[in-house]
Amino acid sequence: MINIFIIPYHPIGGAERVHLEIIKTLDFKPIVIFSNTKFQKISLEYKINAYCFYIPLKIQRILLVIGLRILSYFFKITLFGCNNLFFYQVISKLNNQVTSIDLTHAFSLPDIGGVELMSLPFIKYLDKRIVINNKTYEDYKLLYESNKISNYYFNKIEIIPNGIEIKEIDQNIIQSRFDNFIIGFVGRNSIEKRPSLFFDLSLMFDNKKIKFKAIGDNFNNYKNKYKYIEYFEGCNDPDIIRREFSKISLLIVPSYREGFPLVIMEAMELGIPVIATNVGSISTHLIDSFNGYLCNDIDEVKILNFAYHKILKLFEDDSIYRRMSLNAREYAINNFSISKFKKSYKELFIN
Repeated sequence: MINIFIIPYHPIGGAERVHLEIIKTLDFKPIVIFSNTKFQKISLEYKINAYCFYIPLKIQRILLVIGLRILSYFFKITLFGCNNLFFYQVISKLNNQVTSIDLTHAFSLPDIGGVELMSLPFIKYLDKRIVINNKTYEDYKLLYESNKISNYYFNKIEIIPNGIEIKEIDQNIIQSRFDNFIIGFVGRNSIEKRPSLFFDLSLMFDNKKIKFKAIGDNFNNYKNKYKYIEYFEGCNDPDIIRREFSKISLLIVPSYREGFPLVIMEAMELGIPVIATNVGSISTHLIDSFNGYLCNDIDEVKILNFAYHKILKLFEDDSIYRRMSLNAREYAINNFSISKFKKSYKELFIN
């Protein structure tokens, strides 16, 4: 059996970490082909758990298809792809000689385009389609119905929720976070994540005891204006990222579209409350006033005002902050364990 992943590549991001966890469930190291043509540094974890390649040249991609056709006569091959046209082009040229599985983290709405539309001409080549939550499952149902796609293909969709490893934490860290109150943004500097709202939020506070920290990549366009913010960028070491993440007191997720961000799961596992916009399936797990605060407004000014007042509420009352932190941690333990995730993907690649 040969497992081959054709995936995009982001140095830091929830999708990349999900793909890596899927790879780790396999009994044998798969081949991973990064469809992004930029030669970015491949993390050590990927190198340890997979045979990694970039194939940006047209001739390389042609040879890949030819090679897969030949190999498929001798071996069972499973191709797994996520959010890239190249994966769909490959499976369309193999005439169902291989098992093809794709993963959708979230629809691109309200943006135009995205994997949900990109993949429509190639649905007949997919043996299984994985989504991470019921919201995306229902989105596909509406999309298939509007495009008059048979239920035969819709029945190939399966929900496998993401999971994370639940580690031990020192409960004393909650008080430490309250005493050194840091508002954090963790993620890519991309349009849909709206990091600009996080930076604008920092301007609303003149209280020097409330600090701000950005963990991610490519914040250069903010650094000159927001010099007082702490930046942690360009790291692919999960232990170091966890250490930096664990220092923040409160996570801000101001996205205008999401599936269910892995970063929220990771924050709750660390006992960090979350303030987020009510998009995607965030409301499934972020329970307002229990493990964080959920903003139902889409207007940016209203989001900023909402976040500002909720931050002050937590900053001024350590009992509320501690209760919400403990709730977040308990919720993660009860709902985000990676064991079910691993079992589901192991079965997916065996069947």
